[in-house]
Amino acid sequence: FSDRFDTGKAVIVPYLHHRGWRSVDTLIISHGDNDHIGGAASLAEQLPVQQILTSVPEKVAWAEVTMCQAGQQWDWEGVHFAILHPTSYEDHQGRAGNNRSCVLRISLGEHHVLLTGDIEASAERQLLTHARQQLAADILVVPHHGSKTSSTLAFIQQVQPRYALFPIGHANRFGFPHPDVLTRYRAAGITTYDTAQQGAIEFKLRLGQIIERPRGYRAEITRYWHLR
Repeated sequence: FSDRFDTGKAVIVPYLHHRGWRSVDTLIISHGDNDHIGGAASLAEQLPVQQILTSVPEKVAWAEVTMCQAGQQWDWEGVHFAILHPTSYEDHQGRAGNNRSCVLRISLGEHHVLLTGDIEASAERQLLTHARQQLAADILVVPHHGSKTSSTLAFIQQVQPRYALFPIGHANRFGFPHPDVLTRYRAAGITTYDTAQQGAIEFKLRLGQIIERPRGYRAEITRYWHLR
């Protein structure tokens, strides 16, 4: 897409309207890369946003924000949210780019989802030091799209996800996911999915029930001209 393409205006806001959502309780902007922050301003312009958490307040001049920091947590309708990284304001200042990403754990009873932004090996090591017992998750959004700079074996073994999701674009120029990283997850017996093949991936978590296999948008909207 061109530099004029606005994901917030073209994709996110129409999707939220389609689902009947007219406001956002909390918007988390993990870090400043365009594939993570792009479209956020348009979203905030068109829908009321109650609070914004981010690791890059200097890039969100259009709104009041709160720095994401380990220890922040809140509950919403029985779902628990906890920020695990970065550990302090100084950590924000000392870390560059990807390793400043806000890391979020979402919990519903015994089910856990870990959203990692673009953290790399050094941030993974810090999480293993400061938040080891909070890393276990059923569903992991793989760090940095499956880059070879992330997904260390120690990190994967501690998280031990049942499902690992790779947010990637079809034939992306970065070659994500790196073959070695994909092999590492599969060798650990982890089921992998990616957005290039499945499109948007939807899980439904219910208290006291096992997590069912996810639904992929591309399978849901199959047309007669699509090959099975």
